[in-house]
Amino acid sequence: MADERPPRKRLWLGAGAAVMALAATAVGLASDPKDPVPSASAAPSVSAASGPSASATAGTRSARALIALPRADGTWPGVNGMSGVNGDPLFDTAHVNAFCTARGRACRVAQTYTDRTSWAAMTAGSGWTFDLFSDFDGMLVVSQGLVPIGAGADLAACAAGDHDQDWKNFGSLMTRYGRGDSVVRLGWEFNEKTSPWRADDPKTWIACYRRAATNIRATNPDVLLDWTINAHGTPAGTCGGLSTNCYPGDEYVDIIGIDNYDHYPWSPSKAVFDQAATDPEGLTWLYDFARQHGKPFSVGEWGVVPTGDAGKENPSFVTWMHEWFAAHASNLAYEAYFSDCGDGGVQSSLFRTDAACVKNPKSAAVYRSLFRS
Repeated sequence: MADERPPRKRLWLGAGAAVMALAATAVGLASDPKDPVPSASAAPSVSAASGPSASATAGTRSARALIALPRADGTWPGVNGMSGVNGDPLFDTAHVNAFCTARGRACRVAQTYTDRTSWAAMTAGSGWTFDLFSDFDGMLVVSQGLVPIGAGADLAACAAGDHDQDWKNFGSLMTRYGRGDSVVRLGWEFNEKTSPWRADDPKTWIACYRRAATNIRATNPDVLLDWTINAHGTPAGTCGGLSTNCYPGDEYVDIIGIDNYDHYPWSPSKAVFDQAATDPEGLTWLYDFARQHGKPFSVGEWGVVPTGDAGKENPSFVTWMHEWFAAHASNLAYEAYFSDCGDGGVQSSLFRTDAACVKNPKSAAVYRSLFRS
């Protein structure tokens, strides 16, 4: 059960420290009258032809162009599969490339995060996010919170429109750095119990998300917004116990996604993996929801978790995830492995060898064999 899981230290818990380190290395509910009304361009189609940036970036950095490439079910990544990773231990091109060199295939996706120590840092002040990937020739996936760390009470102010300008500033920041045509996982994992923007009040959360989406798009019409849940369970007091109760509406979402780790429950067999995937809050369950809404699907974070309830690495999980990706390739916008060696974290690293990391050699070997072609 989600409520019984031990707190999982996520990047949002250490964002301030991470930013300081990086700075040293590189410079469906009832509508309220105040709810933003989507403009005609509020729900852009995920296609290469949509938005001015698609042609300007020649397709190599355009999320729209890359996601729109044709993919056939049965193989992954194949010729056009959007597969990647986060930068670990630093959010930069060099560490994404190091992972992908180790796997034997270049990454076309870099998954990264903003600073969330304050509203200004989270929006206008996160230029470092784009600086550190200025030389990355692929699409960026930026995980952006809805409120700063420790500021859950600000969800109501966000819903009321008090932070509209902050969201416009973030959209402007993306375009100024030439990364307007990127994916933003807005308020990702809102159904995870330790999330700073946990959706305990669905109406308020949805109103905040809608205002953020509308105002980011006001200054950056090319952005693709990814509504992402945390897999395997939603606490009873969050979204009424079901993540899709917090779906903000098709006009505010371009991609529907999930973060899917091998823990709580872990998968000791293919039968257990398949059951977890089809259960509410599971991989296949949410994929079906995405198809019902005509949205492409994403898996923005996934990985083995030797520190979880398995108590060991599980290379079979890598195999089953790869099989799932291949079976759903035609509607899979992207997937990104999550590499982590942080203290108290999931310890999912595949290729790092430093002392901070739990080693997962069998999982690394399986991943390399499956994801390099």
